Amino acid sequence: MKRTDPFLLADILDAIDEIQETTPSQREDFFANKLVQSHVLRHIQIIGEAVSRLSNELKAQNAHLPWHAIAGMRHAIVHDYFEIDWNEVFDTAIRDIPPLQQQIRDILHAIAPDMIDGDESEEDF
Repeated sequence: MKRTDPFLLADILDAIDEIQETTPSQREDFFANKLVQSHVLRHIQIIGEAVSRLSNELKAQNAHLPWHAIAGMRHAIVHDYFEIDWNEVFDTAIRDIPPLQQQIRDILHAIAPDMIDGDESEEDF
């Protein structure tokens, strides 16, 4: 079954939560923990994959978000794994993820307000 935009947005929010819960505030701590690096990288990849599956209509209605760059980072992670810039991964987690969270929440609230509270199941959409 194809995931709908509300569920893809919820997937993005779940991945953002994982990133925020596990990313240390200090770069040195991030570089000292390979498991944290892998976890954060994986969830950035999930965000990019979910973005690439969002409808073109939703992305056009929210053109202020850098959809192409988000999906592009996923592409780089998957296809250029040995060339990953870990400083950029950390910067993305610290700099870009927090504002993205609110923007995604706002979009989800506009199209499926009940999902913000977690009251709906996938069958409802």
